[in-house]
Amino acid sequence: MKLMKIVLLAASSAAILLASCTSPDGRLASLARERMALAPEVARYKHSRGLPIRDIQREEELLKSVAKAAAAEQLNPKTVQSFFADEMEFSRRIQEAWINIWKKHPPSETRPPLDLSRDLRPRIDKINAGQIQALAAGATPLNRDQLSSASARFFPKNCRSRVPDSSPSTPPVTTQR
Repeated sequence: MKLMKIVLLAASSAAILLASCTSPDGRLASLARERMALAPEVARYKHSRGLPIRDIQREEELLKSVAKAAAAEQLNPKTVQSFFADEMEFSRRIQEAWINIWKKHPPSETRPPLDLSRDLRPRIDKINAGQIQALAAGATPLNRDQLSSASARFFPKNCRSRVPDSSPSTPPVTTQR
């Protein structure tokens, strides 16, 4: 378990370091992939505890938080909320795919999942803050096609061909001026 945390922390740190060396758009895309990479582990935790995939209270709090952060950066809060809502939707799709697989074929790995509150959510919150920074630096929010592409590799192998089609793109972030 300690080794897994160390590996995940190192991968996270490397991704953040690499992302900071790229353009705002590249950084945003990198952070979105990092966020999607956590979805299977979030699913593992929820599946092990019999929790629902959707946490409406957490999602509402997050959307309020990103709207406030967007306004502080003079970004359009509704556009930023839309991007994060889409990102959460793709994360839920990944979680659902994994949990459906595990219901049919329980995982053989015996290590306990990382704790959602202690381990995973703080990392997600850090990614979210980085995404707000990238948007404030001029990144264009990923649209649903881009989020679909970013999430595809995190679905179980036999589900990758069934990544749901996306719908209209998220509009670009604009300043409130």
